[in-house]
Amino acid sequence: MELENLLTLKEVAKLLRLSPQTLYKMLEQGEIPAVKIGSQWRFDREQLRSWLESHGADTDAHSQNAG
Repeated sequence: MELENLLTLKEVAKLLRLSPQTLYKMLEQGEIPAVKIGSQWRFDREQLRSWLESHGADTDAHSQNAG
């Protein structure tokens, strides 16, 4: 996991088109990979991409938006 590949909760919510509240619920239930650093959640871009692929998401559309 490289620091430049870490996304904030706000960035992931926007990328997945979810509300931050929905993303927090998913985190609480262990449904999405993330790491908590202090009091803030961070998401590894590659782990998130793998998670999306395993859940049947079209990652080509997501990767275009992710940069």
